[in-house]
Amino acid sequence: VPSYTGGKVVLCRGRGAKNLYGRKPIAASVTSAATASADGDGDAVMNEGDDEEGNASTGDDTEKPFLLAPCGGDLSLIDATRGVRARTLRTGCSTSHASTASIANYDEAAMAAADDDDGALDRDALTAYALAPNDTDLLVCSRDTILRQYDLSGSASSYGGELGGGPAKVRRTIGRSGHDLPVTHIEFHCSGIFFATGSVDGSVKVWDLRGGYATHSFRPPAGGRGGASAVSRLAWQPDATRLILAIGREDGSICLHDLRSETSDVPIVRMTDHVSAVTCMAWAGKDLGLFVTAGRDAIINTWSVEEEVIDTASAGNQQGRKKKKRRKDAASAPTTTKTVYRRVCTLPIYEQIEGMVVLPHYYHYHPDLVNTDIVIATAGSKGVVRVWRASKVDAKEGFEDSRYSTVGDFECVAEQDARSAFGEKRGGYLGLLRTSHRNRLRVSPSSHCPEELIAIDAEHNMSFLNLEGRTTGTDGMVEGKAMLRMDRTIVGHNDEILDLRVIPSVTPRSGDGMNDAGASSPAQKVAVATNSAQIRIFELGTYSCNVLDGHTETVLSIDVSPCGRYLSSCGKDKTMRLWHVESGKCVAIATGHTEAIGASALSRKLGRYDVGGKSARNGGGAFALTASKDRTLKRWALPGSSELDACAAAKDGEELSLRSLNSVRAHEKDINIVSVAPNDSLVATGSQDKTVKLWNSSDLSLRGTIRGHKRGVWDCQFSPFDRVLATCSGDRTVKLWSLSDLSCVRTFQGHAASTLRVRFLSGGLQLMSSGADGLVKLWTIRTNECEATMDGHNDKVWALDLHQDGTTFVSGGADSRIIVWNDTTKELEDAKRDEEEKHILMEQRLSNHLRFKEYEKALEIALELDKPRQALKVLTAIIENDVQKGQDSMSTLRDHVKSWPMSRTTQVLRYCRDWNTRARNSHVAMLTVKAIVSSIPAQTLAAADGVPELMAGIMPYAERHFQRLDKLYTSSYLIDYTLMSMGTMDDKVAEDYSTWEANQANKLVLPPTEVDGKVQVGGTVAIGGIKKKQHQDEESEDEDEVVTVGESESSSSESESDNDE
Repeated sequence: VPSYTGGKVVLCRGRGAKNLYGRKPIAASVTSAATASADGDGDAVMNEGDDEEGNASTGDDTEKPFLLAPCGGDLSLIDATRGVRARTLRTGCSTSHASTASIANYDEAAMAAADDDDGALDRDALTAYALAPNDTDLLVCSRDTILRQYDLSGSASSYGGELGGGPAKVRRTIGRSGHDLPVTHIEFHCSGIFFATGSVDGSVKVWDLRGGYATHSFRPPAGGRGGASAVSRLAWQPDATRLILAIGREDGSICLHDLRSETSDVPIVRMTDHVSAVTCMAWAGKDLGLFVTAGRDAIINTWSVEEEVIDTASAGNQQGRKKKKRRKDAASAPTTTKTVYRRVCTLPIYEQIEGMVVLPHYYHYHPDLVNTDIVIATAGSKGVVRVWRASKVDAKEGFEDSRYSTVGDFECVAEQDARSAFGEKRGGYLGLLRTSHRNRLRVSPSSHCPEELIAIDAEHNMSFLNLEGRTTGTDGMVEGKAMLRMDRTIVGHNDEILDLRVIPSVTPRSGDGMNDAGASSPAQKVAVATNSAQIRIFELGTYSCNVLDGHTETVLSIDVSPCGRYLSSCGKDKTMRLWHVESGKCVAIATGHTEAIGASALSRKLGRYDVGGKSARNGGGAFALTASKDRTLKRWALPGSSELDACAAAKDGEELSLRSLNSVRAHEKDINIVSVAPNDSLVATGSQDKTVKLWNSSDLSLRGTIRGHKRGVWDCQFSPFDRVLATCSGDRTVKLWSLSDLSCVRTFQGHAASTLRVRFLSGGLQLMSSGADGLVKLWTIRTNECEATMDGHNDKVWALDLHQDGTTFVSGGADSRIIVWNDTTKELEDAKRDEEEKHILMEQRLSNHLRFKEYEKALEIALELDKPRQALKVLTAIIENDVQKGQDSMSTLRDHVKSWPMSRTTQVLRYCRDWNTRARNSHVAMLTVKAIVSSIPAQTLAAADGVPELMAGIMPYAERHFQRLDKLYTSSYLIDYTLMSMGTMDDKVAEDYSTWEANQANKLVLPPTEVDGKVQVGGTVAIGGIKKKQHQDEESEDEDEVVTVGESESSSSESESDNDE
């Protein structure tokens, strides 16, 4: 999933933010015969909460350094240590989505629909943002020019959703920016109080974050080159005691404003030395005595910052610099101080500068530098990061302060390694950042945290360059220059994934005595073809990415040798290249096809790669196979490993040219796949002509043709143990063929679109297939059934490969996603078994507590086990026990309710709602509800999630039960009347009866109700003080009708059985 789609990238200044992944545990991924789910994030191919070994972790209060990067109108928070996208500003963590199979929450379809709505762009899409120096306050501006403030501290108020897994909460909406056109730049002052916004219309506003109002507004000066020009760069002087803002524009002009000055709207300095857009501005030196600017005009200008003393008594044109002699002669003359920027150096760099940072501590890494040198690093259109040094020149005569000393010319003292440089052809670099020791992104062997450079290139990759380079004269570099080595790369965006291969571990699995975590961990390297001329190799442990660059057109297919040392690739440039994986160099090339090569494969026997010399050239060693759009199949002899390794070790060695041993016309239509048997005896090819052909690997003679698919064959794979072949086709089926008689043994149907890839796993007992429907399915060969379906992709799944341990596989598709799937069948079975044991133990404890009448403990266990029937029995026993002791029937219940968390209270209310649907359970349910509402404040219950809905479901049944009691009570008057009619009662008894009868109205369960203007009390209607008997049919069904909320089982069954699940 893309995590960066272009724009400004910002790195936090300190140790980062807390709860970057939320505060809830992240579930492990599953791919088994029972359950399966996805694992990974975007291009970094692992779960967001996994550690470097792929183990699931949980969100905690640990501070994690992060990068902010724009992504499709949203803002991604990228874990700078692991290189994965932890969350986005508007959608939160991927785990907050309902589908746990998705590796992230980037819904391209939804975003495309939003963009197409009314033909307009998303008005909420972010156009500019800035992070305050405290790494907490984030300010963003959307396309509708509304400024919003977010809190990234990781507190409970920072993010929404369950346990902080949702989108970021808006802390404050400042309002519209006041600019006429979209805001493109926002910069914070080092104090974190003020920030500036720059717009396309050329205007700049300064804001006070505390009050949320604008304090200054600057318009572009009149008469500039080309009139008003858009703002291209904003920069504050890094001095908390001063408020000086530098504004660079597209026309090359730079204006500096002093906000403390009474005439702040007038620039204190206006520079017009650049002739193109100004992209970089920075103050340098310990005393900030130098100002360095760079732009797309391929030059770097250095300005000295000087304080001039103006003698107001002298002529206005006389300049009064601080000279000792003048200070003695005119000590009493009135003077004013003026800041002057004087250009002292111009460096032509011959490339458009897009990123520049000052390196104040670089002298620690370079032996020839001193702490007074001015060191800057630049990156631009040539795609090479360079470090420049300028030495300070002694102060000129007459200057009293060393701040006014100038600098010499800049010279290059370090340069990026040519093999890791991005290059000019691919678009160059678009930005440059400097890490801090406070970020703790990398700890060196000396236990300190060195600084690094982060170069952002045109393909949205972020490369980390190590500043601890050694001076060297090798690799064509000038003697005395240090080499900037690339440590790792964060890939911000992958194009469509066309093919991928898991590179087996080069380290032997046994006999080497290694016992570290990396030796046994399945995390290896994955080679990926991403619809471009480059091949990307991801390291699953550190998420670093290396690029193999050599093809001139799109790479269509790749394969890896079983030893993991060599990689073959082919593409539209009609060539097949063989790469040395460890060095990243192309060691051999095969040419001869007349059309694009769509498939390639390497021999599978390990021993063949050690065969060299004449035997290898004659075909006795390892070989490579290529299948092209020209419908031919070629077999190429590979040199021995010693010769290939020597070519990789050579500094300026040229690629070896491979010789074709055999070539045949294989099919009548395009060939989609070529596969080699595990023993190298057979070769299988699948084509769009709906057939699969088997060939002898020695001479490419035809062994047989398999027919049975109704559409083109996309993939075919040999079983690692049995003499069977699996094929998948555009007819949506996966077929299993016997190699002995070429008959179809099994047919697996289930995909809704073309089946694109198939692999054997579990020792050849199961199949894994992927299709154009975006699904990955797991099949059991013996039962011919689909055991699991994984929906981690949103588009065609073109690539699928299995790890050598058999428990991990990787998939990639047209949605640019790379997903790692881990088999956790054993872990799930162990967890299920542990849960069953715990359940049995808890049930036994519950029975024991009930037997010994320990109702309080029994209630907690029943609620923990989620057993409504047992909980009802325990509550009934508690109430009866309190009544027998002469206590309030709710005294014990209230004590329990006060100790319950809100989740437990919600659970009990849900039980009460279900119990209340039956008359026999309503008494206990109503007492429990009364204990809850009388023990917990109403506002707390109203704010709890789900409680208002539960109470709404309880009320209709409660009213029904109260009406039933009223009816029974009213009917009891017949007994009183009968007793009175049986005989004469003495006066005392009659008086007591009259008193009792007068108080009966107060004993009604429900208060009198008014119906059609008539007050109903019990079974009579009072009209104007005269009571008339209601003539109602007591047998009418309308009397018993009540409002039913939800489903009730009382009308369908009077069984006492409850749902114990």
